[in-house]
Amino acid sequence: MARLRKNAQRNSRNDTPANRQWTQRFLISLVAATFLCGADMAFGQEGRFYVGTTGALELLDASYAKTTDNTDPRNISPQRGRVYHDRDSDTEAGSGFGVLAGYRRLIGRSGLYLSGELDVTLHGGSVRGRQDGVGESEGRNQYGENWPDGWAFEKDWSYGFTLKLGVNSALLRNWVGSDTSVYALAGVRRLRTRMRTDYTGCPFATESCPPAEFVSGADAWTEHLIGWTGGVGLEKMLGENLALRGELRYLEYENHSWLSLPDAGKIRVPAEMDSDEVNLSLGLVWHF
Repeated sequence: MARLRKNAQRNSRNDTPANRQWTQRFLISLVAATFLCGADMAFGQEGRFYVGTTGALELLDASYAKTTDNTDPRNISPQRGRVYHDRDSDTEAGSGFGVLAGYRRLIGRSGLYLSGELDVTLHGGSVRGRQDGVGESEGRNQYGENWPDGWAFEKDWSYGFTLKLGVNSALLRNWVGSDTSVYALAGVRRLRTRMRTDYTGCPFATESCPPAEFVSGADAWTEHLIGWTGGVGLEKMLGENLALRGELRYLEYENHSWLSLPDAGKIRVPAEMDSDEVNLSLGLVWHF
């Protein structure tokens, strides 16, 4: 049974549409960055490369949803014709540390600028929970019921491309001081995650299983998710080249779905994990 679950999860990950389109989207982003670096006549100003490091406080929210569907005509369990839904979610704080490289170009003499930035980030922290289960029995873990499941979602590392549109002009000096800019940002990321579920229940289509006949198991796997981000930032020059920056971002990742229990088609157990986060980061940037 555990082997069937793992095979179903592996197949669903390989078929994720967003993963199949990732290379195309990332290449489009790199083309945009190339255009940014080469559009001398459009912007009329020289640009500057920069590198930096960032540290972030990340507030990650994840939810695990599972449905047990007994509507297949071949189903012979006492739960035949019934559909059970269950969902659990949690929010936890985590951390991130990354390195970045980018290119900034002024837009005319208005004080506006456009930046293209690539970064790689290592993450720490995870979200965990447990579904109570749904069914008619006391433990909700008979054949055909929605068994109680433990689950975990952990961020590993990510990389991405971000575009930033900012302004550094006399209009801002009364608000944030000289040598300070504010900007809006939007980008795309690819996140490597670790997921885990565990279960205990009856695998036999009988009226009632005693606990001695229950089976237990756990499935763990890695998954790459595409995420889209938007936010705002502020950058303060500390000298001719060194700058301190702070950013507030919101990220929404694609949902990951799989078939938890193929079981020859008699019972369908589709499951889904979805996540998003808010993070606040501080970084040091060196402009060349």
